[in-house]
Amino acid sequence: MIANLKHSIGQYRFFMDYRIGAYKAELTQLFLQLKSFGLLFLVVLGSSVLGLVLLLLLGLGKIIDSSDAPQYGAQMAWLYLLLQSVMLSAMKSAIKNSPQRAFQQTLVKRYWLVLIDIKLLLLSNGWLIASLVIAIDLSINQWLQVPHFLVFLLLQFTLGILCLYKPIALVYGFLLSAMWLMLPFDVSPMIYQCGFVLLFALSSLMVPFNFTAKLELSSLTGFWLMFFMQNSWTLVWRGALLLCVFVVSQVLLQQRADLVTIFSIVSLAYLVLFSSSLHFDCSHIHQQYSVFFKMQNKQTAFYASQFIPSLVMLLPALIGYMILFNLTNSVLVLIGIIWCLLQQVIAQKKPAHYALVWVITTGGLLTALT
Repeated sequence: MIANLKHSIGQYRFFMDYRIGAYKAELTQLFLQLKSFGLLFLVVLGSSVLGLVLLLLLGLGKIIDSSDAPQYGAQMAWLYLLLQSVMLSAMKSAIKNSPQRAFQQTLVKRYWLVLIDIKLLLLSNGWLIASLVIAIDLSINQWLQVPHFLVFLLLQFTLGILCLYKPIALVYGFLLSAMWLMLPFDVSPMIYQCGFVLLFALSSLMVPFNFTAKLELSSLTGFWLMFFMQNSWTLVWRGALLLCVFVVSQVLLQQRADLVTIFSIVSLAYLVLFSSSLHFDCSHIHQQYSVFFKMQNKQTAFYASQFIPSLVMLLPALIGYMILFNLTNSVLVLIGIIWCLLQQVIAQKKPAHYALVWVITTGGLLTALT
């Protein structure tokens, strides 16, 4: 019996080493894919994300101590959970080792796979680690004052599990919880967090709708809708970062209203960056399916259609931008649309210069308008 136990432990350790090696290899490939857009693009996107993450980590204080403004604390918690889910979605394939998943199922029992998935999930979830660091530092008296933070920690862990095994529940859960936050009244932080738990639990029981059954692939509209439904993460992570831009801009405006011009230009720059970067995905799909639409004599329309998704994503962002900065003059909005088109053209023709053009244009606008 002891020999069998030692054998099982040794086999488990060997399999764990294999999974960690595969995890590191796939993360390396993910980094190389980003690097293929150009080193400057990686630096710009990476630095902006780090800045947003640092500001959102400071928002943990608002989540914990939200008795004075419970709805604002709940909104910060919702955004925190959303960004965590976006990051884990990007790393999901590496965490589960999806390319070799079927092969792994022939080697070990299912509960071994789940156990190692959860280990790698905890290793990957920097958002949960940051929350745990703060949680460890809290005294018993502080815990008694902020019991809702324990529910928030439970949500962070649970949403990570849903991200791995039932991601559609996250989509429904975030939509329902966003409506819960928009209700025109304040409740206690604990009720907000318990509401999140209830809504995400309900979402895990919902049956996904089949939106693609009636779409025609020969139609350009149907083709792009099908692509984005099957690759929704390309929209989700950009949408989450756009939402971060608005949250950070709002906070900065409350602190330094005298710098509204600078904030408006920088915010517009990031709206353009995140929207126009969608063209990298669209351009890749255009290359893959150009022969298919050429057979239908739609090659010109298909070429032009790859520029539309970025503009469609930019449009609601610009509407929110005008509301946030109380803009009645449409000059900056027009600049944003033209700028987005320019960035897409650069992404199409000279992808290595994409970030350089963005940096130069941002600097030129700041110089000209401030």
